[in-house]
Amino acid sequence: MPFSALEATAGEVMSSPPVVVAQNTLLKDAARLMIDSNIGCLPVVDDFGKLVGLVTERTFQAQIAGMKPVSAYSPEQRVLEELYIMGPDHVGAVQETFSESYSKPVSEAMLESPPTVARDTPLWKAAEMLLAKHISHLIVVHDDKPVGVIARHDLLRAYANGSG
Repeated sequence: MPFSALEATAGEVMSSPPVVVAQNTLLKDAARLMIDSNIGCLPVVDDFGKLVGLVTERTFQAQIAGMKPVSAYSPEQRVLEELYIMGPDHVGAVQETFSESYSKPVSEAMLESPPTVARDTPLWKAAEMLLAKHISHLIVVHDDKPVGVIARHDLLRAYANGSG
């Protein structure tokens, strides 16, 4: 029987098994794992393998966006920063913030309660969730444990391979 994207389920198109990380994994190690595995997200699990969060490319985008150099601030903002927040040696503080961010565990930056679906969720419903929530990944779970990931490109592949 040919594959039908119209009748497909999340379990049929998910990438499985998912690459996961523990809550105490350092952000720098999670970033390296994502690069080496060529993936855009990492489900975060507790000691029992249950899903507790999600780290995505956006997690790192947010980390980097929060580390603006002094030159990125307007003159007024620099004055306020120097007088009331960081003092004149703000550049060193930004570097220190980056180092701290680089060495913190994923549990401090992850998305808690990430969106999930079951294996038998219709693919159209998973696609609808991705669109409605403006997200790139859904975690497929069974007994609160991640068993797969559906990324937007998985939908594209299903559409291209489907017979309708």
